[in-house]
Amino acid sequence: MSLRLKFNLILIAVFALSLIGAAMYYNGYLERNAINEVRNNSQVLMETALAIRSYTTDEIKPHLDPMNAQRFLPQTVPAFAATETLRRLRDKFPAYEYKEAVLNPTNTRDRANEWERSLIEKFRADPSQTEFTGTHGEGIQRAVYVARPIVIKQAQCLACHSEPAAAPASMLSVYGEKNGFGWQLNETVGMQLVKLPMLYPIEKARETFYAFMASLLTIFVLTFIALNSSLSGLVIEPMARLNRKLEDLATRDFLTDLVNRRRFFEQLASAMADSRVHNTGLSVVMFDIDLFKRINDTFGHDSGDVVLKNTALRVRELLRSSDSAARFGGEEFMILLRETRIDAAMAIAEAVRAKIANVPFDRVGTVSASFGVAEWDHREEARELIDRADRALYVAKQTGRNRVVRAEPAPAIANAGSRPA
Repeated sequence: MSLRLKFNLILIAVFALSLIGAAMYYNGYLERNAINEVRNNSQVLMETALAIRSYTTDEIKPHLDPMNAQRFLPQTVPAFAATETLRRLRDKFPAYEYKEAVLNPTNTRDRANEWERSLIEKFRADPSQTEFTGTHGEGIQRAVYVARPIVIKQAQCLACHSEPAAAPASMLSVYGEKNGFGWQLNETVGMQLVKLPMLYPIEKARETFYAFMASLLTIFVLTFIALNSSLSGLVIEPMARLNRKLEDLATRDFLTDLVNRRRFFEQLASAMADSRVHNTGLSVVMFDIDLFKRINDTFGHDSGDVVLKNTALRVRELLRSSDSAARFGGEEFMILLRETRIDAAMAIAEAVRAKIANVPFDRVGTVSASFGVAEWDHREEARELIDRADRALYVAKQTGRNRVVRAEPAPAIANAGSRPA
């Protein structure tokens, strides 16, 4: 697995976890804010209703008291005034609702439904409760509500609600005498209820959430691109160059710039695999410089190094791009010839021998080399193949040097001993 892939997987994993965490937190945060906003608005609406009731009680009812009027005016009743005023608000905001829900109302439109009755019963069961808030409904009907108890605290309220005989005749003519009676002082008879929809604030919160997540995703994509560009320019490419240099140091001979012994065996193993699959020829050439020790002793090691460098240059000039040459050790070299049978390999080896022997080297003069050539039989191991080439080289040394000798076919002949210089 590459460094870039590992880095990107870690980066994506960290971002995904961060995105999930941010989504969970921010979604909850926005929804809580939406609910709080609706709750605050519902409190404002409740206070508006209370203000209308107070104004009606203080400023309207003293001038138009239904007890003294010839005709009953429901507009002078604080509950009626608040309900009617806020009902007009619903013409512009249909989902906003204010209701004075009563267990036994004078006006039947104010009768509590089952859910409202349950809230009223909670107020009646615990007189210390002054407000209930929460959410009610599902889906688009989901709403935040605020409920406050309606408690009979003034004796004058009982003038209209104690019993039909005490109520104004004008009121009875409008509402009858079956509803709205039997109330008691300090009794919780109903509740003021404000309901505001959650749909619009929640939709707004979701839009904000989606915009926030889109911005996070955009930031991540830009960060991802920037980090990958930086990673390529500052880490991966310099490391790749360094790795290539280290690979060269580990697999290339510093003097001749040919591959070394270890790298040659790797290339040979790969070439043998390809040759086996495609059933093609494969040959190796082993050669070394004749009397190289005498060159070092006579002209010095620097001159010997020059001979080795120039020998490597002359070998590379004759090889194809698919072939490979290696410094096998000291003055010994190997040539790997892919898709090459023994006769062609012998010809290449002869060309290399001639190029070395026919062009004198600086200071040293004429230098020769001896060659052993072996073709792989698709069965033997790599070292067995090289051993056959080595034995052929030994024969070339024994028979006069500066010549090319074809190796015996496998199985290899017995080792004939050490090779002369």
